[in-house]
Amino acid sequence: MTNDEWILVGQAKQGDAHAFARLYERYYHDLYRFAYCYMQQAEAAEDAVMNSIEKAYVRLGDLRKNSSFKSWLYQITANECRAQLRKMPVYMEDATPPEPRYEESGYSTPEIRELLSHLSEIERLVITLSVFSGYNSSEIAALLHKRPGSIRSIKSRALSSLRTQVEQSKNRKEVSLHE
Repeated sequence: MTNDEWILVGQAKQGDAHAFARLYERYYHDLYRFAYCYMQQAEAAEDAVMNSIEKAYVRLGDLRKNSSFKSWLYQITANECRAQLRKMPVYMEDATPPEPRYEESGYSTPEIRELLSHLSEIERLVITLSVFSGYNSSEIAALLHKRPGSIRSIKSRALSSLRTQVEQSKNRKEVSLHE
């Protein structure tokens, strides 16, 4: 956390709505990517972020350390995503869920989304936070309440799985070209 962010958090805790708005602007895109990865639907991710920001603003006085603001905000967002997922309707086998809008996802192609969909929820979160949002293992560990070593193991396992999927996909394409 930069000194500027620390000061903004302190000002926001004292009731400065403008300071909180500046923090929101700094973290919105990362929170949205995080929520989108979790929810896999653009509108649901947007709702989760908006609700999280509102809850954070209301409960800002509960934050003990200014330096924990970012992880605290991510935790609120993760909790909001979980709550919204529990409320979402379950689709029947023959029903088709709405397609996520890839252009808003932070992922450049449907192929990447497809690869990520084969990972477990925790693996997808770790890869998204690491690769797409640029967080290191310690930061991700703080956000997800896990040990940095566990995060590194999860990331390694997920990357290995992604490599295997890519190699299998390439092999299938080569075989179909030679037929």
